[in-house]
Amino acid sequence: MPRITLTNLSVIYPNADGDRTALNDLSLTIENESLALLGPNGAGKSTLMSVIAGTLPPTSGSIEFSDQSMSRLGMVFQTPALDELLTVRENLMLAGSLYGLDTKATSDSMANLTKSLGLDDRLEQQVRHLSGGLKRRVDLARALIPEPTLLILDEPTTGLDVEARVSLWDALDQIRSQREMSVIFATHLTEEARRSDRVVLISDGELVQEGTPQALRNELGEYMLRVRVRDRDQFQQIEQWSSTVGCRSVVRGNDVLLADARPQLAAECPGDPIQITLAAPTLEDVYLWYSGSRLEGPS
Repeated sequence: MPRITLTNLSVIYPNADGDRTALNDLSLTIENESLALLGPNGAGKSTLMSVIAGTLPPTSGSIEFSDQSMSRLGMVFQTPALDELLTVRENLMLAGSLYGLDTKATSDSMANLTKSLGLDDRLEQQVRHLSGGLKRRVDLARALIPEPTLLILDEPTTGLDVEARVSLWDALDQIRSQREMSVIFATHLTEEARRSDRVVLISDGELVQEGTPQALRNELGEYMLRVRVRDRDQFQQIEQWSSTVGCRSVVRGNDVLLADARPQLAAECPGDPIQITLAAPTLEDVYLWYSGSRLEGPS
C-alpha cells in the first residue's frame, strides 16, 4: 500500500490579474523510495511539497497517509534553517527540543548523524564560519534529528558547487541505507534526479510523465536524433521523413527531435540542416520531449 496517495490535487492562488494555477488535477502515489520532482522554477514543485508537508491546504483534491509518515517528518528548505550565531551542536540540540525529543535522544541521534555527515569535528563551530556545503550538511542533520520516516528537500543544493552537491547526496544515500525513509526532493538538475528511484516530471503544475530514470530514457529508444533546421519550412519535411524510417518526432523550438533513431539516420537526414546530433537520450531530452520546455541550468 502506498505511503502517500495524492488524488486530483489542485492549488489555485488568487491574483488581482487573474487566478494562478500552481497545481492542476495532479495525482501521485509515493512509496518507501527516493522520489525526484524534476522541473524548472515555477513548475509547481515547491507547492506540491508544501501540500505534502501540510503547510498549504489544496484548493481541491485529497492527500492520504497510510502510516505515521506525518508524525515523523523532516524538511530541508531552499535556504538553511539554522541560527548562524549558534554552534553546530547548539543548532542540533535546539532542533531536537523543537521536535519534542529529550536531551539523551537528541544527543544519540546527533552523534550518529554528525559522524555519517562528516560533521563530528565541527560541533563547536559557529554555523556562520562554515562553508556553504557544510551548512547544508548541518541543515540536513537538523531535519534528520527526529529520525523521520518522510524527508522532504526543496532544491537542497541551491548555491552549492558540483563537489559539494555530490558530497551531500552521497551522505544522504549512506543514511538512507541505514534506515527506512521516504525521500521527496525537488530539483531542476538532471544529475540529481538520476540518483532517485523514481522521477516525476512536472510542468506548469501538471504531472507530465513519471518512471525510473532508466525507464524514462528507454521510452525514447536507444538513440535520439536532434535536427536543427535553417527555417521552419523544413519541419514538415523532417517529420514526414522520420515517419518513413520508423521514428517518432516532435518539434521543439528550431529543433526536430527524433526518438527510436538509429546511427545511420544521421547521414540520411534530408534537407540542409544546420546541425545534427545523435546521442543516447538524457533526462533533459525526456523532459523536453514531454513538456515542450527546457530545464534550467545550475544556478
